[in-house]
Amino acid sequence: MEIVDVNTLFGPLTTSSTDLSVDELAGLMREHSVRNCCTLSTIGVMLDPMVGNAATRAACSENASLLPVATINPQGYFGGAGPHTRLRADGFKMVRFFPGAQGWEPDYAPFHALLDDLAAEHLPVMVEVDRPGTSTHLVRAAGAYPGPLILAGVDVQTLAEAVALMRSHPNLHVETSRLLAMGAVRHGAEQVGAGRFLYGSGAPLRPMASGLAALRFSGLLEGERAMVLGQNARELLAL
Repeated sequence: MEIVDVNTLFGPLTTSSTDLSVDELAGLMREHSVRNCCTLSTIGVMLDPMVGNAATRAACSENASLLPVATINPQGYFGGAGPHTRLRADGFKMVRFFPGAQGWEPDYAPFHALLDDLAAEHLPVMVEVDRPGTSTHLVRAAGAYPGPLILAGVDVQTLAEAVALMRSHPNLHVETSRLLAMGAVRHGAEQVGAGRFLYGSGAPLRPMASGLAALRFSGLLEGERAMVLGQNARELLAL
C-alpha cells in the first residue's frame, strides 16, 4: 500500500534553535516506506512566504518524492496579480494557511479575498485549526471555495465539530496528525466515510511513526486504512 503524508515541513523553528532538515524528513520516509510527502518551508509560515515558497520548490526539485506546498499570509495580501495566480504552474500541489500561528482569524476579509482569487487555481487548501470553533468559522468563510478544503490539527476535542461540518460540505476533509487516540479516525470514518480522511504526521517536528501506528491499530478495515494512508491523497492531489 502506497503511503502519502499530507502534512510535513522543514526549516528553522522561530521558537527554538532547532532546524528541521529535509534530509531528516527523507530518512523518515525511507524508514517508514512513505511514497510521497507534501511539504513546506517554515520560513514561509513565520517569516516571508515568497522566500519560503522558493525554498520549498528548491527542496522538492531535488527529491521527486517531496510534493511542494505553498504558504500565503493573508495579512500581507492586497489583491491583484501576483505569485498566487501561478501556483499550479509553478508546481505546487496545495496551499496551506496558519491562522493561529500568524495571529488572524478565518473570518478575515483578506482571507476571503485571497480564496476568491485562488479559486481559479482549484488547488487543495489546508488550514490549521487549533481550537473549537475555528473549523466552523473557516467553513463559513471558505464554503464557496471550489476545491478541496482540508482541516489540519483536528483532535478528539474538535472531531465532532469537523464531522458535523463534513456532513454538509462534501469538499471538506481532515488530516490525521492529531487524531492519535485509539479509534478516533475509525469513529470519524463511521460518520462520514473513510474517503474524507488523509494521513498526516507533522514530521519531522512530530514522530511519523505515531500517526502510522494510530492508523495501524485504528480498527479500520484494510481497504479503509489504504484509503486514509494514501489513496485519498493521491486522488485529491491528482498524483
